[in-house]
Amino acid sequence: MSSLQKHTLRRLLVGAPALWSCLIGGAFAEGITLPPIKIYGFLNAQIEAVEAKGGTTPYEKRGRISDGNSRVGISGSIPISDTAKGIWQLEGSLNEFEQGGVNDQGASSTLVSRNTFIGIEDIHLGRLIVGNNDSVYRSLVGSGGELGGNLGLSSLGLDLWNNTTAQLTGNSYSLFGRGESRLKNSVHYLSPVFAGFQAGASLGFDESRKDGVNHNRFSLAAKYSNGPLSLGLGYDRQSNIGVDVENLEDGYGFKTGSQEGVKTEFFKAVASYKLPTGTYLGFGVERARYGFSQFVPPSGTNIYPRLNIGRSTQTGVMASLAQELNDRAVLMFSVGRIGNLKNAFFGSEDDYAATQYSFGGKYKLNQYLSTYAFVTSIKNHAQQSLNLGQSPLFSVNANSSNAYLSPGDSPRAIGVGLIASF
Repeated sequence: MSSLQKHTLRRLLVGAPALWSCLIGGAFAEGITLPPIKIYGFLNAQIEAVEAKGGTTPYEKRGRISDGNSRVGISGSIPISDTAKGIWQLEGSLNEFEQGGVNDQGASSTLVSRNTFIGIEDIHLGRLIVGNNDSVYRSLVGSGGELGGNLGLSSLGLDLWNNTTAQLTGNSYSLFGRGESRLKNSVHYLSPVFAGFQAGASLGFDESRKDGVNHNRFSLAAKYSNGPLSLGLGYDRQSNIGVDVENLEDGYGFKTGSQEGVKTEFFKAVASYKLPTGTYLGFGVERARYGFSQFVPPSGTNIYPRLNIGRSTQTGVMASLAQELNDRAVLMFSVGRIGNLKNAFFGSEDDYAATQYSFGGKYKLNQYLSTYAFVTSIKNHAQQSLNLGQSPLFSVNANSSNAYLSPGDSPRAIGVGLIASF
């Protein structure tokens, strides 16, 4: 390199910071702005005494610290036209933060484990998103708060105790909202709100087909809101999913899994009303249709093996009552029952029934911090294994991926919690 080239290079390096400062300053002077973003989430911790007895393997009484579905998220939008915008969200779970992010089944959460999507929203046409997101059976007419979403403890909804150990809904092992789910590889549409009405649809694709069959999942929902009144209807269909009869007969409890040639469906109707007195009333009915295939080996009366294909039905109901004492304190009570399993293929129909109640209250310390206390109790019949909300109990194979609650064990918990929102 010549002396002239070296001199020129030194001048460029020395002047680079000033040059970039000039360019960036000029760009912002011309009105260039970055798209706005929102950071949100909460941490929710509970101190509890828990137990589950009544089944073959009881879970003895003990104390624990548990997480209440904590999360953190970033969302934003990018204008496209006067009526349309691009939207995106990245949401991660902070579940089990008190255990370093590892739950009692040995699984870890990831940054995009919750609702994460990209899409387009138009005032006249509605919203279309793709990614990993709650189905409309959960997001539009779910039980997590105000007939939709996952707003528990920040607003009054059908499940007053959503995002706590005392919740009654939202998981496959819950009493109600058993068809609510987050769908991977999914596309979702929500219509605009017209005269209080809104509708939506969700489709989750089974890309892997690990067992060789298609497990696509489809949901429909519609909601009507008019001031203090909200009404909702939902439908959810799971292809080639049914009751795992073999595991049920082996004592693992009532669960669904891959079953070729059958389907599982859920139908839900929910309603809520808030009186001028600060009294909240919520009610829901959910009917499940579980497909099953049962292998029948040869016997003395039938020398040929056969496969019985059938369907069982079960109905769950729940009701909630809350009373605001002032702008900070509220008392809350929820109760529900899941009824007999019609056309039971193992044991009696009554063996699959269960009841649950949750009672307590919450107090808002300020706009960011609230505290609450609760008592919750589940009564499982012989073949049922309903479990506690966000922090279930596992009486068998704890700290492993195949941990489960022994059928007939009836969980109970009493606790206090503190939730910090941002």
